[in-house]
Amino acid sequence: MKKLISVILCICLVAAGCSGRKGDKQEDHTSGNDNITPFGQQDNTVSDDDADDTASADAPDDPAAVDISNPLKLNEEWAAVTLAGANRPDYMLPNYMADVEPYTISKDLSNIENIQYFHGFTNEQKEMLVKNGFVVIPAGRTKMSYIYDNNEYLKVPNFVTTDSVLHLYHQFYDKSLMYIETNFLYNCLDTLTSQMLEKSIRLAGYLDSDKLKELQEKNIVYFLVARMLMVNNPDMDADVNEELKSIARSEYELIDKAEGYQESPLFEFDLDYSQFTVRGHYTRSEELGRFFKVMMWFGLAPIPLMDSGGNIDYDNVLQALLIAYTTFMDTDYICDAELWNNIYQPTKQFVGASDDINVFRMNGLRLEVFGEANNPNIFDDEEYYDKLIQGVKDLPSPKIMAKYISDTALADDPITTPAGKQFRYMGQRYIMDSYIMQELINPIDRPMPTALDVMGVLGSKTAEDLLFNYYKPQEKWPEYTEKYNGLKEEVAGYDTDVWGENLYNGWLWAIQENLTEFDEDSGMPFFMTTEAWRYKSLNAALGSYTELKHDTILYGKQAAAEGGNGVIFKNHYHYVEPNVELYYKLLYLTDYTIKVLRERNMLERSLENGAESYKELLELLINCSIKELRNEMLSEEEYNRLLYYGAAMEYITDCFTLATGDYESIDISDMLAADIATNPGAYLTLGTGYFDQIFVVIPVDGKLYLSRGAVYSTYEFISDKRLTDEEWWALNGITIIEDEYVTYVEKTEPSGNLPEQPWWVKKFKSFENTVEIDKIDVEWEYAY
Repeated sequence: MKKLISVILCICLVAAGCSGRKGDKQEDHTSGNDNITPFGQQDNTVSDDDADDTASADAPDDPAAVDISNPLKLNEEWAAVTLAGANRPDYMLPNYMADVEPYTISKDLSNIENIQYFHGFTNEQKEMLVKNGFVVIPAGRTKMSYIYDNNEYLKVPNFVTTDSVLHLYHQFYDKSLMYIETNFLYNCLDTLTSQMLEKSIRLAGYLDSDKLKELQEKNIVYFLVARMLMVNNPDMDADVNEELKSIARSEYELIDKAEGYQESPLFEFDLDYSQFTVRGHYTRSEELGRFFKVMMWFGLAPIPLMDSGGNIDYDNVLQALLIAYTTFMDTDYICDAELWNNIYQPTKQFVGASDDINVFRMNGLRLEVFGEANNPNIFDDEEYYDKLIQGVKDLPSPKIMAKYISDTALADDPITTPAGKQFRYMGQRYIMDSYIMQELINPIDRPMPTALDVMGVLGSKTAEDLLFNYYKPQEKWPEYTEKYNGLKEEVAGYDTDVWGENLYNGWLWAIQENLTEFDEDSGMPFFMTTEAWRYKSLNAALGSYTELKHDTILYGKQAAAEGGNGVIFKNHYHYVEPNVELYYKLLYLTDYTIKVLRERNMLERSLENGAESYKELLELLINCSIKELRNEMLSEEEYNRLLYYGAAMEYITDCFTLATGDYESIDISDMLAADIATNPGAYLTLGTGYFDQIFVVIPVDGKLYLSRGAVYSTYEFISDKRLTDEEWWALNGITIIEDEYVTYVEKTEPSGNLPEQPWWVKKFKSFENTVEIDKIDVEWEYAY
């Protein structure tokens, strides 16, 4: 309850902040990092109409129109705030025991009751059915639900896979994040960039020393670039001299080209401009594309507080202090510290906190060194120097730091991007998996990680076996083994507080559950105890992980190194892949997401309808799984609901899509790609291709039946560019045709550049599809 109260205290910020007015009393303020010290516990919830107000409506359009004769004044409410955070509900797993009766499959498949309806299995596929209890073959579907829809028509028993259930959580997470970015955070960012440019210009007129004035000019350029990106216009009007405008335009052009590591005109060291390639769901609208670029600028471009030798960069510290001061300056509209927080807090709950020094950390340093002084000219006074330097030393270093080669003997053109302690206005977030990959790379010896690193550290024995016995990174880099084992031990010690810290961690937690491996004495169904199923589960985990990385492509800091309906009838043969813990974790995450959105007045009705339906589905799958593991028959109602699983998937997904706007033409395919690690000019990329079908022999009431479900097809490869979803579709031979009346997919042959799937998927997948299914006769005694 205490945790929930803590969440509620900081929940109303966005709805009140982005649409409120300075004249409205707002006393429930928190800010942007991990620990919370709430103050002003007054309820300031606003109506839906207020929440839909456009934030920038009253913001000053022309920075030059502001009277700079007004005295500088920090916002009294926000200037004292340095840290904030939010918590989550409790997690309690239901009790159950697995005790499925053992069974064997005849070599000729004759003891499968409905095998007569399935034709065309190859000898290899038949052998896989006998040996493993299942086989995966291509289906060529752009959406998972299509396979289940076809099952309903043909009367094929549904096999509900963890793949499909994880895929639905991706739909909820992705569309929820897209909705709040479009309808709330975009407006906050619009106002923030406008006001920060105006105040940066104004502050320059009050600074006395040439040094502070020069540093403030850099800050003017920094926020002018952000404003140019927000309005998508490098020639926008601004009361800034032409020299500074020219620098900002040069930055804008490099961002627009997004061509890799190049020297920044503003910072004078290398930035990875390829990160500004608009991708993920941000290709869905022009507004999302602008949001992406501004947030990437705030998250990527650093002000290093220490040089490569570990010495404090005093000028950069002063520059960061000036940015922090500017953020907390009062305004005739809403304080920029509040706007910043309104963007940071909800995205922090989705993805996590930044591990760089952000504007609230810097404000904390200001208060520690200078107290509540209102005059920024004292920042450079000698009497504060020693205390300021010590304060910077005491600031935490980031956990995720890129590894670049500084030795010109090893690199002809070494990267000059700083990698240590640095200030970023709203830095990209520390995420567990990027930390794992960053620790497991080393320039020259192992400059690129693999997603298997993450899966192995999360506990997959199969991924670990592939790493050490096939890919063998330890042979080129002996330290790999020690670092890997250390990370594995660290992650194994995480409790529910860590996994539940944010929705990103929670999704990894669910993926970890899908990596659980079962032996023949586990009491689980036969097919789940085979070696092939372990590879199938690893494949499913990678498919879901690809979707996680895709959905958070903007926020997550990357590892980097240089180097139709048929006859209605009751069918008693459907089956749920019985993974109780996974479904319960997804139920927990969905409930948590609903609370986050509802308490921030961000829960759009269609999102809520889809989420509640997903929760009901998860509860059904939990109950069905427990019954299956007890050898109990499902109820008539449960079988009937499983019959329409494809329709349920479509309804839930449509609810989520409806909330985000008219993106049907883009979301006509659920296949996607995401780059997850960087080596200059090379990007480790994950992809989900056409969804495959899985045939599983299931035990029901002492008999065996053949069922069918949907699974991911996964890819991991090195790309020479950061791919958008649309480019990934083209590689797979997909074109979206927009007719006057309808939008549809046109499928052609895949590109010759389409990478192959990992070799190990052959453990459970056959790449030939000659299977035909007769429409199974309706059992009329059950018809109604």
